Amino acid sequence: MGAAGSQVDQVFAALGAGVRGLVYDYSPLPFSPDPARFVLPELIEARGSAEQLVADWCGRSLYRADPVQGRAARMLQPFAWSYHAGEPSRIADDLERPEVGEVRERLLSWGLGRGMTMPLHLPGRGFATLTAFVEAEVGEAALAQFAVMALGLQDRIGAAPARGPLSPREAECLGHTADGLSAKQIAHVLGRSESMVVKHLQAAAAKLGARNRSHAAVLATRQGWIT
Repeated sequence: MGAAGSQVDQVFAALGAGVRGLVYDYSPLPFSPDPARFVLPELIEARGSAEQLVADWCGRSLYRADPVQGRAARMLQPFAWSYHAGEPSRIADDLERPEVGEVRERLLSWGLGRGMTMPLHLPGRGFATLTAFVEAEVGEAALAQFAVMALGLQDRIGAAPARGPLSPREAECLGHTADGLSAKQIAHVLGRSESMVVKHLQAAAAKLGARNRSHAAVLATRQGWIT
């Protein structure tokens, strides 16, 4: 699954001006059958301004409260959305729900209040989305072109991303943790945001059943995932 990052880089570069950020995420299932149990995406790649949302969406479970993800799980076609009042949007009816308030507040404060999303329903009930955060309202032509790019991206990544327990990036971050680097230092080494590194470390700890990132590094070393 290491190829996913480079493929997302290519799509983000191809989208060009007017796109503030891009997120690709994959889960074995859209959501847990138990509404009280949050399902962390098994893979998430964020670029541009979207990198800052990863810690909250994964660490604070806002992924489940995000109506864009909820709509995508029930749709097959691409759709445009906006958190700005009065703009045409697939999620317009969701904006008044109490649980959406924090999601809306954060996205608007980060300048990520509108975008377009392509749901990608995969074999074996796997579920992925590609979401672009844009500066202006999305037209039909741009939405159709984005859908083609998303389907091409998924074809290149593969129908079913390889499952861990650790992704290459998670193992890499744990390896640096084992060497004594902080999340901030790891982010500098990898050229990624600190929030993205924290997300990888949290996901790795959860997969390994670790108490914290240091414990995760120990378990990963014992199990041969890092050296």
